[in-house]
Amino acid sequence: MPRREAREEQARINAKFVSTVVIAAAIIVAVRLGREDIAQPTPRLLASVSQSVSLARTILNEVLRRFPGA
Repeated sequence: MPRREAREEQARINAKFVSTVVIAAAIIVAVRLGREDIAQPTPRLLASVSQSVSLARTILNEVLRRFPGA
């Protein structure tokens, strides 16, 4: 039972912060590609988006680790 409860708690936390990660990743990728033509999905664009999502998740996890009640 404890594993199941831990998974459910993690799922609740993930659902709670999905929009936060999306917004942060969008801001990061916008800054990185601010002067690029992004009309077509290029490998560089897709890589930047992937890296931005990863960075946003890392930032969120660090904030939650440092401030557990946030």
